[in-house]
Amino acid sequence: MDSDSMMNGGTMAEEKPRRKGRRKARKTVRKAAGAARKAVRKGGRKKKAAGRKVARKVRKATRKGGRKKKAAGRKVARKVRKATRKGARKKKAAVRKAGRKARKTTRKATRKKK
Repeated sequence: MDSDSMMNGGTMAEEKPRRKGRRKARKTVRKAAGAARKAVRKGGRKKKAAGRKVARKVRKATRKGGRKKKAAGRKVARKVRKATRKGARKKKAAVRKAGRKARKTTRKATRKKK
């Protein structure tokens, strides 16, 4: 123990100059380290932001591609539906034509009988 400690009736108010210097040095070192850490964090944030920006762009491009594919699919589907309708119309027309012919022949046959 130092002869200046509280046990020997010394006061705590005045610090030894060597201790004071050490504390000050530690404080400045800590300050510098803190500033360095802050700078590193700032750099990291910047990197993260850049990465996010790239990711956003990639997502946007992917969506664009997806939309294009969907649009192409819809176009094909539209064409298919149109063709199907066309075929159905043709069939209906043929049936109507056959019906007309049948009615005509029936009429002719009934007229001849009279």
